[in-house]
Amino acid sequence: MRFVLDAGALIAMERIDRAVARRLVVAQADNVPLITSSAVVAQVLRDPARQVALTRALRAVTEAPLDGEAARAIGPLLARTGTVDVVDAHIALLAGAGDEIITSDPADVARLTAGRPVRIRPV
Repeated sequence: MRFVLDAGALIAMERIDRAVARRLVVAQADNVPLITSSAVVAQVLRDPARQVALTRALRAVTEAPLDGEAARAIGPLLARTGTVDVVDAHIALLAGAGDEIITSDPADVARLTAGRPVRIRPV
């Protein structure tokens, strides 16, 4: 199992949201890997010198690149689900069986992962 983090999860980390922070501290203690998309990091990391909490938290997060292979899988996924958010689709593709997606957009992520054994946890 891994925790897959969207922009809302990272923003919650930056704001030191107690519920998210608690969940991630427990995850780290239990050696649960944390992963996000490089596109998510691009969405939220605007000023690393001022976003100290987020920059520190990102050290524990694996960043998956939105590369050509991912891009070629995202388009068809968006078409099948009638959604438009490329970054949400990448997050959905990163999640595997048993993973938990921590998201601020649970409705779209649920559409993108429909029928797959992933858990969606709203921020």
